[in-house]
Amino acid sequence: MLETVSLQVEGGAVAVAAIVAVIVAVIVSIVFLGIQRRTSRIDPKIQYDVSRMQKDLQNVYTDLTNLKTGIPHTNEVNLVQENVKKLCGDFTELKTTIEDQMNKFRLGTTEDLTKTRDEMIKTATEKLTNFANDHLIENSITREEFENLKSHIEKVLGADEVAERMEVLSAIFDSTQINTLNWQCRLIKLLNGGLAPDAEEDLIISQGIPRSSYEKFLKKLTKFGISTQKQISAYYLTPDYEWIYSYVEKPDWLRNRLENTVKKENDYQQYIKNHLNLVEEGLLLEESEYELATGRIDFICRDPNGKTVGLELKYPAAITTVKRQIAGYRQDYEEKTGRTDSRFILVAPHIPENLKQLLVDDGLEYKEIEF
Repeated sequence: MLETVSLQVEGGAVAVAAIVAVIVAVIVSIVFLGIQRRTSRIDPKIQYDVSRMQKDLQNVYTDLTNLKTGIPHTNEVNLVQENVKKLCGDFTELKTTIEDQMNKFRLGTTEDLTKTRDEMIKTATEKLTNFANDHLIENSITREEFENLKSHIEKVLGADEVAERMEVLSAIFDSTQINTLNWQCRLIKLLNGGLAPDAEEDLIISQGIPRSSYEKFLKKLTKFGISTQKQISAYYLTPDYEWIYSYVEKPDWLRNRLENTVKKENDYQQYIKNHLNLVEEGLLLEESEYELATGRIDFICRDPNGKTVGLELKYPAAITTVKRQIAGYRQDYEEKTGRTDSRFILVAPHIPENLKQLLVDDGLEYKEIEF
């Protein structure tokens, strides 16, 4: 009876051990299955160990099944216990190996990310630098580009307005010497906001503007209506002529334009001089650059009736202010000669319609002649 009880107890312990072993086997199998799915990037040796241990677990499962059907089998239970113990040791070693591999993988990933980040920063810096350089190149202009831009703006303004402006500039800047143009341009800039020569003489001198010349230049600007003089001896640029500021920014460019304009005006004068018949048949030249109190008129001629004919030439177009200039020439000539039957004619390739009417109203004549 005692032997029977002992066998029952031993059999119950073995059954419990078998059930526990089965549970452990299932859990380990699940763990290995999860590990196997994550070992696609792990060392092939580890994959081989996992596969081998799965086979061992399958054998354990088979042994446990046989044990279940043949309890009590003390030897088999001991063998299973040893196998489970061995598998647990192998599992611990495998776990350590996997953790080492994962740490190495994470370390390699971190290094790769750092390297990638550095390369991205370097590439971004290079692109940003290139973009900045391209932006500076695109937004910086050479002298030639500046002149081309000026020409483009002048085309947008229209031929009449450009010609009018160049006529004004030619009238006020009577010299193409760069030294003279430099101080005249600086003086015009000082008119922005008003200039009182008596009170700001130190400022004028500091700009290299000669005192013996700037007063005459200011009076000329006032005469042409470009500036106005206040009672306190201060000069201001009139709003209609504020466009001059853009032309005096580059004295070298202004000089080139003035020289070009003067050359073309001289060529035009020579052309008219050689073809006076285009102005009027039978016209005879008496004198060129005839001196008057207010300036020099281009030609003094005689018509077939013996009347004096004064010709004032403008190129490439005339502006409205020339009417006052020609009227002044006529008055000066009559005072100088005592003759009141003289004729004065404006000659230009283009004359605005409103100017034509102003000339007619004042008893003056005009003639459009292309060049």
